[in-house]
Amino acid sequence: MNTRDLFPHDAARQELHRSHLANFDHLWSLSSDWHEVPNQRRGGWSGVSRHVLADGMAIFVKRQENYLCRTLRHPLRGTPTFHREYQNILRLNRHAIGTLEALYYGDRVVAGEWRAILVTRALDQFISLDEWNLAHQPDVPGERQSLIAAIADACARLHHHHLQHGCLYGNHVFVRRFPESPGGYQESDVRFIDLEKLRRGISRRHAGAHDLDQLQRHTRGWTEDDWRAFRPAYRQRLAELRAARSARRISQQQS
Repeated sequence: MNTRDLFPHDAARQELHRSHLANFDHLWSLSSDWHEVPNQRRGGWSGVSRHVLADGMAIFVKRQENYLCRTLRHPLRGTPTFHREYQNILRLNRHAIGTLEALYYGDRVVAGEWRAILVTRALDQFISLDEWNLAHQPDVPGERQSLIAAIADACARLHHHHLQHGCLYGNHVFVRRFPESPGGYQESDVRFIDLEKLRRGISRRHAGAHDLDQLQRHTRGWTEDDWRAFRPAYRQRLAELRAARSARRISQQQS
């Protein structure tokens, strides 16, 4: 039997251990209701359940069986989509891009069935951009404008690193229910989720064009005025990130 157990850091292992869940078998057999109806496709299934740990923190336990995606490294049989998502969460973490907090990834091949588990911390203080738009009217401009700028900053940082989300819909961009700063929303209030399709784009321009086209076509509640505010904020932040990178290179060459 092939096995793989990955923790992003020891603190995550210890947190799950205190609830007796730092173990693949315990997580697989966890009795909890499905948060969403499991998907049935790709010759397998994939589902998500919510669980509260002993310390009161909520997690999402994602379980799947024979739910695979093909990659360059695994072109024939494929690899569990949760493994790809786990790797992409860590990739965004390395670039300080807001996303989920992963606590564990594990998989097993048992009697020819490939089972995988991904555990992430629940985003209880966040809602999707679509939900936020439905709850906030366009005639309250201050908070709305800061949110648009924060999302523009987050998207610019994503694309600055040549990363293409691949499925950038309004329900895959999460924002805090209320901004942490009294001055309004900041980039740190934005989280990208559903990273199964995230990959390195051909170029920053291509990654940005692809994602922003999807975001505009699949986001509910933004007006044309909102998009007119988003576009220059995105371009400005992208230019700032490029300038900062160039300045670092010059500094490194001179040192």
